[in-house]
Amino acid sequence: MPPQQALEGTWEEVLTHSQELSGHRVRLFVLPDTDEPYPGVPANQRPSTGASLLKYAGTWVGDDLQDRLDEVYRSRSEAKF
Repeated sequence: MPPQQALEGTWEEVLTHSQELSGHRVRLFVLPDTDEPYPGVPANQRPSTGASLLKYAGTWVGDDLQDRLDEVYRSRSEAKF
């Protein structure tokens, strides 16, 4: 059995692999026609990215770093899996 693989592209691009896929089971997902990674999800509900955090870069003016770090240590708990 060949290793599992993922192909993504237009239908025409996927068809170029028809010879190597012939006789194998495949699963096809039709994706929305957009390059947007989270179509239909409001911007304020999407995962944070480095780019989304850059708007805050250079805005910190406090001197309470040690207090905030101590707060993190006091409020954390052991992970349970």
